[in-house]
Amino acid sequence: MAEMDEMTKGAFQEAGNIGMGHLATSLSKMVNRDVKIDIPTVEMMSLEEIITKSNEEGRNKSVVGIHLHMTGDVTGGTLILLPKFSALSFSDLLMKKSIGSTNKIEEPQIRKLREMGLNLCSSYMRVVNEFLGINLKIGDPNIEVNLEGVGDFIRQEIGDLADEFIVVKGECLIPSTNSKNEFNMLFEPGASDIIMAAVMKKMMG
Repeated sequence: MAEMDEMTKGAFQEAGNIGMGHLATSLSKMVNRDVKIDIPTVEMMSLEEIITKSNEEGRNKSVVGIHLHMTGDVTGGTLILLPKFSALSFSDLLMKKSIGSTNKIEEPQIRKLREMGLNLCSSYMRVVNEFLGINLKIGDPNIEVNLEGVGDFIRQEIGDLADEFIVVKGECLIPSTNSKNEFNMLFEPGASDIIMAAVMKKMMG
């Protein structure tokens, strides 16, 4: 698998930092809670590695996946992954219920989670577009709820895009509920030159 040089990684990191800050603000308004974010990581990952990480056992196993295709100057997608506890508590927050009220995810919860995915991705993409001066558009969200894991969903959604991706991964945590929201920007490797040129242009004024 190809490795990224530090300059390329730094360009994606800069865009990710900007996007995650606005995403966290948007999420905080949606759930009316404080939201903390980590520093986004950037790495080249194969499709199989993305699926394997989503299927980790225990509390970190992803049981809800929300995917939106990305088109425009580069192609790829956004992928939000939620472990079971987080999916249930986000459903409670979005539906303005006490944490612990929801014990299964049905159509009302799915509608709220889909809406959350679209709002978060739109917020992220808007500021990244403004920062980089490029054109990125997102499609309607597809969502999968599967307590056995969402690996098949990920393969179905992004398997025909590429065998490997540049993944900008960030995590939002709501400390009061211990719920986390893993946000991934997936770029095809060919996007690196476009993102790099945009960041360099921005830095040089």
